[in-house]
Amino acid sequence: MGHVMTVRGPVDPELLGATLSHEHIWWDARGGWNPAELTDPEAGEAPFEARFGGPARWNGSAFRDDLHQSPATEYQMVAEEVKEFVDAGGSCIVDMTNGGLNPSPPDLKRLSEELDVHIVAGCGFYVHAFHPAWVEDASVDEIGAFLVKEIEDGLGESGIRPGIIGEVGTSETLYPCEERILEAAGLAAQQTGTPVNIHAHPPELPVLMAVLDRLEAGGHDLRRTSVSHLDEIIDIDYHVAALDRGVLVGFDSFGQDGYFTPTWKSRSDLTKMRTMVRLIELGYEDQLLMSQDMGKKHYLLRFGGMGYDHVLRRIVPRLKDSFGLTDGLIHKLMVTNPRRLLTRNGDPGVTG
Repeated sequence: MGHVMTVRGPVDPELLGATLSHEHIWWDARGGWNPAELTDPEAGEAPFEARFGGPARWNGSAFRDDLHQSPATEYQMVAEEVKEFVDAGGSCIVDMTNGGLNPSPPDLKRLSEELDVHIVAGCGFYVHAFHPAWVEDASVDEIGAFLVKEIEDGLGESGIRPGIIGEVGTSETLYPCEERILEAAGLAAQQTGTPVNIHAHPPELPVLMAVLDRLEAGGHDLRRTSVSHLDEIIDIDYHVAALDRGVLVGFDSFGQDGYFTPTWKSRSDLTKMRTMVRLIELGYEDQLLMSQDMGKKHYLLRFGGMGYDHVLRRIVPRLKDSFGLTDGLIHKLMVTNPRRLLTRNGDPGVTG
């Protein structure tokens, strides 16, 4: 019998319904803050307000307070936003906040209990710029041992066990420490039966292939891997090359109609849906995931964003009404595929 490891412990995979495969609830990315383009630089240090929502879409790193959600001061605000997903019929959220992004596993557990929603926590390390200092020169074996300890004993001192290694950060060009982390993640995944998620920049195709090669070098089965943010790629041949390696591809940036850099804008939701539907037509329906990669305040409903309920309340109906996707296909994208990715072998005291 298999199980899914959630922040409340292992559960029967059949209990997981509609699942968001890549989100952030509590996190801190203020290390990437850059207000240089603001006409009023002081606004970049002010508490985030609804009137900053538009400018934040224009420059995704300009407002410092936009780049984190703190359980210490914003628990109720975020809980109300996550509840919109639950009220829309949502069942499970995979929280990819890991080393370098200041995760808060106890508060994930509290939220899971209060809203009665399954939450799967990630572990490991984000991109190079956010790495703890010790990782820079650590060996593959040292990093692998750290990951195995987190998986088996819990995150930090919390005792809360992660259910996925991710999001493992990769940059546009891989840093040596990112390469070692990838190989260590493959080793830890193979040893513990834990799935892996990759944060893809998204890179050029040869870089992505090198990422997958590194994972395989650790003995990891790529069919137990999801690669995030490839919905920003419209080249169907790129997607096919990745999918033919066996990975699941995340269309997990729905609702992010803004600029990541001055010359890099998120694809529209319509473009993402068209790309995903084309891949379904090509027979890859069993390898696709949907989510929103929430975390910045301007993504929240109260600041003019689309919210944690966007995929369920707007994307799913549009896929049905405008693209003719059946309930069976939607069930694969939202339930069957993420459930298969998250399920681990064994039954370590599965709860109901």
